[in-house]
Amino acid sequence: MDLDVKLAPQVADPMSTTNDWHWFLNTLVRIHVSCEDNADRISYIEHIVRQGESPPLHIHDREDEIFHLLEGEFKFRLNDEEFTRKPGDVVFIPKGAPHTFLSLSPAGGRFFSVTTGEDFERFMRGLWRIAERVELPTPGAPTTEAIEMLGKAAAVNHMHVVGPPLC
Repeated sequence: MDLDVKLAPQVADPMSTTNDWHWFLNTLVRIHVSCEDNADRISYIEHIVRQGESPPLHIHDREDEIFHLLEGEFKFRLNDEEFTRKPGDVVFIPKGAPHTFLSLSPAGGRFFSVTTGEDFERFMRGLWRIAERVELPTPGAPTTEAIEMLGKAAAVNHMHVVGPPLC
């Protein structure tokens, strides 16, 4: 399926509403299972990203993270290794490991992330805003203030930015 941002509503649950979707930085996200809804604090989150999307290299101190790729090709960096994965692949990131990804496909990408604690979900909730429409937000480069806020929010949630995004 082509991931042109106008198709985002087609990949969504037809019963979902705009209030189910959030803009987190330059991405569109939806929580399917919240850490607040289960004793093991597991989060299951859908992400839709543009080509070129890459978070800064970062570490989760207390959470493992799993990526299940649904659409698009991605390059990952885990510790000092870089590798490419495609739809259907699963990538496991152990807590304490520096990691990031880069969306390579011209149509963007879509994946689910699973985290084993509440830190990442709370980090996202602290920075997101309700999506005005079920499509990717207008892209924008982060301001100096936004980068500082991201670093502070990460630290409060036991995560640390340790390097730049992938290019």
